[in-house]
Amino acid sequence: MDKLYTEAEEKDIQELIQEMKTFLQATYPEGTVLRNFHPKMHGLLKGTLQVLPDIPPELLQGLFKEPKSYDAWVRLSNAPPKVQSDKPASGRGLAIKVLEVEGEMLEADPIGVPSQNFLLTTSPILSAWNIRLYKKAIRAVLFGFWAQLWFALNPRHWRSIFLTLTHSAKHDNLLSQTYFSGGAFRFGPERYVKFVLHPQDASLGYTLDKPKSDSFLKEQLIHDLDKNTHSFTLCVQVHENESEHPLENTSKVWKAATIPLATLTLPMQNFDTPERIALGEKMEFSPWIGLKDHTPVGGINRARRRVYKELAAFRKTQ
Repeated sequence: MDKLYTEAEEKDIQELIQEMKTFLQATYPEGTVLRNFHPKMHGLLKGTLQVLPDIPPELLQGLFKEPKSYDAWVRLSNAPPKVQSDKPASGRGLAIKVLEVEGEMLEADPIGVPSQNFLLTTSPILSAWNIRLYKKAIRAVLFGFWAQLWFALNPRHWRSIFLTLTHSAKHDNLLSQTYFSGGAFRFGPERYVKFVLHPQDASLGYTLDKPKSDSFLKEQLIHDLDKNTHSFTLCVQVHENESEHPLENTSKVWKAATIPLATLTLPMQNFDTPERIALGEKMEFSPWIGLKDHTPVGGINRARRRVYKELAAFRKTQ
């Protein structure tokens, strides 16, 4: 179902990468260069991923072939390209790096051990559903008012703008959100899925006895993980037909049951240390760092493969 880059895709990806490098050079003229997106990290957490023992037989694929426990890193972040207050409506990210996985890998992880990455956000869709639109939308987000106005004046972009605003929200607690993979992935040789991460307790909110600061989400996270262990359930939605579950068009929400595959546990911990912060800024996440059994599919995932790798390398040279 997937394919190699077309000539037009290659041109768009090259232009996108160059524009993102330009943005980073202008935003961080000296000192540490942060990520283009998800630059505001709330924390890099230690966790464990426990594959469940009662997975349906047809879903015993890749990482989920057998009940097994893995160590993992979990990075929580805000999506916008510039570090800003946690108070406005926005998208939030949760990236998981499952360590010491076994099987044929797509790409090696720079940390030196084989890992399976899952990149999830609070939006169930990716509002730019092809590489050309993805390039234009990112240009608008990165380069301010006039770029955004130019993007907004084109009626062909209105649906993307509407979807972005629809799925942007204010959040009181990162541990009570549901996170989605957005794009689709292979699941063994015969199936495609999207990943969904459900919280153990969706009722968690803001509980600190003080007004919310610009970094209240991190402050709440520090408080919650100082007091208790928290967990999520990693699930899949299975692709059944192209009409209801399109693989290329990431702007359509899949209406399908979520099937539990694993439990992600975050134990009590102190993650607000210089060493952990430095590791979180250095660590790379990509949907292409992982097992061949879970190969990303679709145009946006094809673009992400090149963009994530080249931008990570670029940040290291600055």
